[in-house]
Amino acid sequence: MTSGSGTLEHTADLGLWVEADSLEELFASAPVVLAELMVGGPRDGQLAWLPLELQGVDHVELLVQLLSEVVYLWDAEGLITVAVKVVELTPGQLTARLGVIPADRERHQLNEPVKAVTYHQASVEPIGSRWRAEVFLDV
Repeated sequence: MTSGSGTLEHTADLGLWVEADSLEELFASAPVVLAELMVGGPRDGQLAWLPLELQGVDHVELLVQLLSEVVYLWDAEGLITVAVKVVELTPGQLTARLGVIPADRERHQLNEPVKAVTYHQASVEPIGSRWRAEVFLDV
């Protein structure tokens, strides 16, 4: 697996980019990268796999929905996304399993308080033989 990631500058929000060798790898890597940006600390713990089915008009909408689920799981359920297994990915549907661990306030700390994943300038595009996604986060 040879994925890459980083942050993008924006006046009011924080941008995130992720690159990977395949579209499936991109969708598996991006949620983990977002969770690492949001929450610091070890990634070991009792792993649970949550089923996820999303529908959208394109890959961009699916990615924003997927990353929004990562934010929700952290904020509402106290779960940190540590792995993603993509079962099926088409331009209009994503079926996946999210590997999550419970947050431990003694071992995990909030790095970046992400409120939401936005559609503003969100993109999922092939770049040569690789795939790149960019999203902006409301922080």
